[in-house]
Amino acid sequence: MNIRSNFSLDDIVNNLGIGYIYKTKHGVINKLKGSQDYYEVMCADLGFVDDDIFISLMNDVGTTYQLGNGFDEDKFVIDFESFSDLSKKENFDFKQILEKYKSGVGKFYTWNFEKKDFEEITDEKFLAKQKKEKVNPNDLDILKMYDDIKETIIAQDEQVKQVLASVYKNQKIINSSLDDETISKLKENIIVYGPTGTGKTEILSQIAKLCNVPIVIEDVTSFSETGYVGRDVSEMLGDLYSIAGMDLELAEKGILVIDEFDKIAEGGMSGNTEGPSRVGVQRSLLKLLDGGIINFREDNYDGAMIDFNTSKLTIVALGAFSGIKKNDDYSDISTKDFIDYGIMREVMGRFSKLVSMNAFSKDEYKRILLESKLSPLNTYKKLFEEMKIEFTYDDDLIDYIADEAVALDCGARSLKTVFDGIISDSLFDLFAGNSKKVHLTKPTDMSKSHRTKKIASENRHTVGFC
Repeated sequence: MNIRSNFSLDDIVNNLGIGYIYKTKHGVINKLKGSQDYYEVMCADLGFVDDDIFISLMNDVGTTYQLGNGFDEDKFVIDFESFSDLSKKENFDFKQILEKYKSGVGKFYTWNFEKKDFEEITDEKFLAKQKKEKVNPNDLDILKMYDDIKETIIAQDEQVKQVLASVYKNQKIINSSLDDETISKLKENIIVYGPTGTGKTEILSQIAKLCNVPIVIEDVTSFSETGYVGRDVSEMLGDLYSIAGMDLELAEKGILVIDEFDKIAEGGMSGNTEGPSRVGVQRSLLKLLDGGIINFREDNYDGAMIDFNTSKLTIVALGAFSGIKKNDDYSDISTKDFIDYGIMREVMGRFSKLVSMNAFSKDEYKRILLESKLSPLNTYKKLFEEMKIEFTYDDDLIDYIADEAVALDCGARSLKTVFDGIISDSLFDLFAGNSKKVHLTKPTDMSKSHRTKKIASENRHTVGFC
């Protein structure tokens, strides 16, 4: 340790203590209480005091501070306890005290004005938003990200590659020194379309997680054009701001996913011009897509006005667009097809990339079930390993589940529906303590089979019975 030579060892030991340095922040900790001041612990250091000098010995701070003089009291607070004070505490133990204080780094506290003391924030949702470490865009490895996503998203390799390339490029651009106007022109907004349950939202969620940027997925059918009853599209930005932990700079670099995008096309096709039409919602989206300053109120109701710069925002629209298919698939779809479907030409002009998702065959359902980290089979394996339960299944079960998923025709979600139905009886015995093993087999009673019901329905139509 580099300690000033004019301090003896006794001086240091007698004055050694542990200090917290808090940085004040402001945000929503509890929606019922609105915005509050809170404090983030920036460091917890061993140090010693003489003439109001605090010297860091753990090098977490790396400099010398003058207490009362070296800090802007509106931004920082120091809480210091000397060894003399600590030693008066019951069951004082240096190692335990040190570990306790070191574990305080990164915690969050509200200031209780009545008690005149800090209160630790323990709300899990709040902490999850606040504790995200920002990733340096220069450290992102697109090949590793691609490989990681493919462990979850199966049979959509090209789609993952296209969406990842766009978001990766956007993150590089928005974190550059380019001006907002140039960034707005360079970044890509994306439409991802195709059958339900094929991984549209999951791809975006995985990419956001790997880039460590906030993401919010909004159902556009709950919104209306400005001036009508319903949510205003600017509230999407308020939701993203909240997810980002009230960090405006981080929120502006996030991902806004507009789900059920195909539903707002139907208003355009109907020709309805009265009331809050879906075309009106499309018009309201134009300002979001153009890139610029949009105002919204914190908490979306009575909070302070926030100026949100959308120039750096990545916007992704998702939708099944089932009526846009040609020859029973989504191949050869162009911008004109979306316009004919009912999306305004001006809106389509703001989306520079169109990505179509693959429908799943039986073999691809089997791959998802066996290979995806998030498949019901593999997630249950993790659960049973945790519970020390022996888990086995017959090989023909995989074929049965895949056939059932094809019959349900709801994408990868079908696998969970079928799997949960098969395993439910075993779970009851397991949780009742009647068994320590789970072995799954193909059901013998096929009367409830989705595939059987589908075939029966098709046969009735063939012979003229509906």
